[in-house]
This record gives sequence, C-alpha cells and structure tokens, in this order.
Amino acid sequence: MLIIGSPTWDIGQLQSDWEGFFSDLDDIDFNGKLVAYFGDGDQYGYSDNFQDAIGILEEKISKRGGKTVGYWPTEGYEFDQSRALKNGKFVGLALDQGSQSELTDERIKTWVAQLKTEFGL
Repeated sequence: MLIIGSPTWDIGQLQSDWEGFFSDLDDIDFNGKLVAYFGDGDQYGYSDNFQDAIGILEEKISKRGGKTVGYWPTEGYEFDQSRALKNGKFVGLALDQGSQSELTDERIKTWVAQLKTEFGL
C-alpha cells in the first residue's frame, strides 16, 4: 500500500521535488500495490490544470501495474480541466488550500476512512 502526494506546480506540472525521481518510476514494478494519491491545487487560478500532478503520477504508476484506490468526487469544485480525472472522479483526494482550506480537515477525515476500507484495514 502506498500513499503518494504532490501539489500541482506552475501550470500543470509536478513539483520540482519529483523532477529527479519521476523517471525512476519507470524502473519500479508496482504490480500488486494499492496506490492512493492526494494533491493540492488552485481550482480558480489554474482551472485548466487543477490537480494535474496527481494525474501525471497516477498515469505513470498505473502503467507500471499499480492499482489506484481512493478516487474522490468532483462535486464541490469549480474547474475546467484536469489530468487527474478518470471515470468522472479525481484519481485521489483533491485539496485546495488557497480557496477551500475550511474543507480540508473534513475531506482528509473522509478520505482516510475511505482508504482504510479500500486498503482492507
């Protein structure tokens, strides 16, 4: 079980901390691993790439065999596009500390409870 997070940086990019490590993911076999994602983004200032970073990570890791868990609904967000969308949901917990910080604690609490079930804990 893995929980992976990243804010969306600049315009739809991974945070620079991932730059040196991202290509190394190609050498990792994620088969049999349950992987949950969380990210922080700005749905109003960057509505065309809200939460793209977790979408970028999920795409690569799922191609390497990782099974995504922790999908999160899009209700309550205002954005135009996101690489983090799959089957109408975010591939993980979407946070917006800049615009919706008052919702963060409850979203985390709900998501963690969801993950416990999906991880079989």
